Amino acid sequence: MNKSQKGGAAGLLAGLRKLNIPGILVGNIVLFVLFGLANERFLSSYNIMMIFRNTCTLLMAALGFTLVILIGKIDMSVGSVVSMAAVSVVVLYNAGVPVALALLLPLLIGIAVGVINGLLIAKCNFDFWVVTFGMMSVFAGLALVTTDGNTVAVKNDFINWIGNGKIAGIYVVIWITVILAALMVWVQKKTKFGYDVFALGGSQAVASVSGIKVVKTSIIVYALSGLFAALAGVLIACMTNSGSPAVGVDYTFNAMAAIVIGGTPFIGGKGGIGGTILGALLMKILASGLSLVGIPATWQKAITGFVIVALIIIDVVNDHRKNIKAQRRVYNNVG
Repeated sequence: MNKSQKGGAAGLLAGLRKLNIPGILVGNIVLFVLFGLANERFLSSYNIMMIFRNTCTLLMAALGFTLVILIGKIDMSVGSVVSMAAVSVVVLYNAGVPVALALLLPLLIGIAVGVINGLLIAKCNFDFWVVTFGMMSVFAGLALVTTDGNTVAVKNDFINWIGNGKIAGIYVVIWITVILAALMVWVQKKTKFGYDVFALGGSQAVASVSGIKVVKTSIIVYALSGLFAALAGVLIACMTNSGSPAVGVDYTFNAMAAIVIGGTPFIGGKGGIGGTILGALLMKILASGLSLVGIPATWQKAITGFVIVALIIIDVVNDHRKNIKAQRRVYNNVG
């Protein structure tokens, strides 16, 4: 990259900061421009399509997980549910179960896991770390036992079409993800359940006094987390035409990273699915760009970590500036 290109990128970054655009959106734009300048293949229609396609499963796992973090809790079982769902699709179909049921049953398993998590945490008041970590261990073990630790292949035209087919030139998994992500944004912003989730994250005590059904809302949140984690696993099985007990290993922490850099803090009550969408997209832009510019795989995780920290700092600084401006307006009005 020459000096003029670097100067242009720096100017773009400065301009975006002046507009008070959220740090995660700034990160997506800047990374897209920088990688595009560094390697022309990054901007090819094929690579852009693959970035969106690869974002789908991560975003799917993060959609329900976002709601869990919004209520101030954690779901460590997400990755294991992803693995179990991917394995279940293959094992069920190969055992003679009709393809529709082979795709549906893993989703029901995911919901069941979420409901159990929600009951133990919200109804029985067990610690959410202990409960979800325990479920993570259980289903990671079940995924290994089910396949004897091996990756199992599946061959079915419909399964393959879901994972690799296209409608109007766009992958089916992208259509599925866009529709479900849009639906979840609507649920979060326009429904009573969405408002209850934010209220619960702000203060469980206040939410309870306000008439919000804390236990019911918590159970639904965890059920959705299990459902979307299972759906991510199903899509992975369809995309790879196989089920691996290790496929979900990184999904819990990658989904968590996408959520946090998207502006949803662990304390809950702030942020949302819109930021998670941008967070997941940024992580896949970064992965694609680093590979195309020839960064060794051994360095990619470290660089990704640095970028995530930088984006979190940008958002914290922006929030600090907004709070200062708000305080000044209040002070001036009082004066």
